[in-house]
Amino acid sequence: MKPNTKIAMENLIKEAREKIPFNLSMDGICEGRCDVCPFKLLEFLDTDLSIWGSRLKRGDIPNLGDVHTLGRQCRELYAILQKKGFVKE
Repeated sequence: MKPNTKIAMENLIKEAREKIPFNLSMDGICEGRCDVCPFKLLEFLDTDLSIWGSRLKRGDIPNLGDVHTLGRQCRELYAILQKKGFVKE
C-alpha cells in the first residue's frame, strides 16, 4: 500500500535533510552568478522544507502535486551539487 501524501511529504523531507548537505561552506567558492549558485539554491530548498515541516505540524495535508514539486526541487538541486562536486554518488 502506498503512503498517503502527508506521510510521503514527511518521508521526502526526512530523506532530503539526510542526503542533501545543507551545511556546505561558501568560503571562496562564489562564481558571481547568484541565479545558479548552489548555496542560494540550498537556502531556498531549506526554506521550502522548513515551511512544509511547519505546515505538516499544523495539520495541513499536501496534495500529490505538492509532493511532486518538492521532490523535483530536491532532485534538481542534488544533481547540481553532484555536477559541481559537492556530493559524491
